[in-house]
Amino acid sequence: MAEVFVNMGQISSFKTQGILTTVGLGSCIGVTLYDDVAKVGVMGHIFLPRSREKDVGAPPGKYADTGIPAMINEAVKLGAKQSRLKAKMAGGANLFPNLSANSTSIGQQNIDAVTEHLKKHGIAIVGKDVAGGYGRKMRFFVDTGIVTVTAIGKDAVEI
Repeated sequence: MAEVFVNMGQISSFKTQGILTTVGLGSCIGVTLYDDVAKVGVMGHIFLPRSREKDVGAPPGKYADTGIPAMINEAVKLGAKQSRLKAKMAGGANLFPNLSANSTSIGQQNIDAVTEHLKKHGIAIVGKDVAGGYGRKMRFFVDTGIVTVTAIGKDAVEI
């Protein structure tokens, strides 16, 4: 089965089968969208909560506000229906708590932004493994819709 690695700011997809994997999820958020009828899966590796005007030309997957709509468009292009899409997410860690002691960590800002944009587009979050102080790896098995998350020193969990 084909496996594609989704790097920071990227969006990748499969129809019917394949494995989408992202590693190095610290404060970043790995997001999956899945239509279990059309067997369409999309994964994005969101880096920051919102784009800025000066970020023209940046990949849409880099930001929650541009990445979530781009992921939905990719899923629909492959035959998914937006009304059937379900989301799962992992990441949003606070790896440097001393730097964010008096403010909201970038990880939490990413969690909030992804959640907000999924809700805005009517997509339910059906699984998540977010926050904490450790990085993660996320694997999405498109044929079944199963998403596993692994952290260093921990067993993989299904979300």
